[in-house]
Amino acid sequence: MFFFRVLMLGMFASGLVHAGTNPAEGCLGALGEDDAAAALAQAKQGLGKQPGQRDLLLCKGRAELSLGQGEAAIESFTAAESQACTGHERLVTHLFKGNAYNALKQYAQAQSSYEAALVLAEQEKNQKFQFISHLLAGEALMQQALLPQAQRHYEAALELAGNNNERADANEHLAQLKARQGLYDDAIAHQVKALVMQASDGSFDAYANAGLELGSLYINAKDFQNAEKNLNRIILKAKDAGDGYWVAKGYYYLGLNFIAASQPDKAKAMLTQALEIGEAIGADKLMAEVNMQLQNLSQR
Repeated sequence: MFFFRVLMLGMFASGLVHAGTNPAEGCLGALGEDDAAAALAQAKQGLGKQPGQRDLLLCKGRAELSLGQGEAAIESFTAAESQACTGHERLVTHLFKGNAYNALKQYAQAQSSYEAALVLAEQEKNQKFQFISHLLAGEALMQQALLPQAQRHYEAALELAGNNNERADANEHLAQLKARQGLYDDAIAHQVKALVMQASDGSFDAYANAGLELGSLYINAKDFQNAEKNLNRIILKAKDAGDGYWVAKGYYYLGLNFIAASQPDKAKAMLTQALEIGEAIGADKLMAEVNMQLQNLSQR
């Protein structure tokens, strides 16, 4: 979810100036192709000709953040902030700056930046960015274990949500918060709402992810039967959609369910299926997680 909002924010910020007149066009194009190093080089070249140009500074900061250069990104975003001419431009800069602090695990500073963006979004009466700012501020508060404050932000985001995708996003955040509090019945209720909304209006990826997260909540609640039932439903849907990644990940979660239920033989069978599919589609990160669980099982 966080990635989706960052991506949307980046796309929005990229379109703040007309494409033909944007001095950061080359940098933004490289970012769009996931070539952060080239984007950074383009931004530096542009800033050599136009020092202090806001769009170049923003793109430079985004490239630096993608390259893991969080401190440099904050410097770039701070410089861009001084060039902002409108409340909306300052709002976008605060959000980018918050993302940089978040990447550096400086969560109090991230929270402060997101809440500064929220104030500006409220002044601008921009409901979309109020929604985004509330969720990001809530995430920063969750990282600081400030759960009641995070809940207020998430509930405010839910009230501001303008469509089922946003309502699903807010409900998923509330589900994570309730699970963190050990309130699994409440967490499951929120996640079920999110799943229903993603089924009607979300992408298949969003639906499948919401379904697996629901299964994970059932596992944590030690309701292994409902976990198995829901995970099998997602696996079947993924097979029908021809989506090997979600089939493999579904089997991985089923394996985790059987591990938690003290059924190692079934767990090994599910994890082996996940590994075979993961290898076939080249899902390296998922395979690493599956292999780790298989290794743990072999040592029991």
